[in-house]
Amino acid sequence: MQPIIKVTNLSKHFKKLIAVNGLSFSVEKGDVYGFLGQNGAGKSTTIRMLLTLIEPTEGSIEIFGMELKKHRKEILRQVGAVIEKPDVYKYLSAVENLRLFSQISGGPSLNRSQLLDKLEMVGLQERADSPVKTFSQGMKQRLGVAIALVHDPQLIILDEPTNGLDPQGIADIRNLILRLSHAMGKTVVVSSHLLSEIELIANRLLIIDEGKKMVEGNAAELFDPANTIVELNTIDNKASLAAISDSSWQANLQPSRNNLIVLKMHRQQIPLFNRHLAEMQVDVISLQPRLSLEDYFLQVTTGKQHVEAFKD
Repeated sequence: MQPIIKVTNLSKHFKKLIAVNGLSFSVEKGDVYGFLGQNGAGKSTTIRMLLTLIEPTEGSIEIFGMELKKHRKEILRQVGAVIEKPDVYKYLSAVENLRLFSQISGGPSLNRSQLLDKLEMVGLQERADSPVKTFSQGMKQRLGVAIALVHDPQLIILDEPTNGLDPQGIADIRNLILRLSHAMGKTVVVSSHLLSEIELIANRLLIIDEGKKMVEGNAAELFDPANTIVELNTIDNKASLAAISDSSWQANLQPSRNNLIVLKMHRQQIPLFNRHLAEMQVDVISLQPRLSLEDYFLQVTTGKQHVEAFKD
């Protein structure tokens, strides 16, 4: 099956700054695709290239099997997007904003009932005639998603949709994304640095760091017990690292984090590893297995090899 989005060797340079560096990834139909990276990693720059707001320095973008540069208008008619905080007219009501953006989109004219249906999708039908200036930030975000849906796009791109929201607003956006995917069959790309939220909604993930792809894959596979991260802290981590490096566990060593020794192994191997540490007379302070997205993210974006953290 042809991917909805196919990005190949994408780069963007701003003079001496390389914001995106040789990035390649694909988004399949029906994905909730989590696009993760620290602030400044290149997420927003990549999304702006997907929406033709800025031009790539190098590389290619295909959406719906068409080259974006050649078929821009045809592609964007099938794409809805919210870029951080949506720009809406605060003195107009929700339904008036929706009608205005519906007309701007160039799609078919929608009557009030159809506009109310869009607002109902995002839980704003009861506030349809309220001025947007009376809305909370979470409500404005949901209105932005309704605007993105006004022309019934196949692909929805959300760039940091939970920025500045309180816990209830974050939960509302999370539930809305799941509804877009599960109930409406939309393909959703969500850029975020809130790892705990992406962990709850995404079926596939892309992690970038300094504009480069660090890892891409199925969320369930990334958190397979065979890939359990183990953090080890001992009385003397430098000496313990040397002992592990000379043992059969050397191949399990990963880049260090927070001055801890880090290994990757199947979860079932942990008791055996612990016994071997005792045989090597390693004085263990803590041995902590981790499988969360946050731990995985920090592991693949740490950028330092395990030997560097223990240098004098």
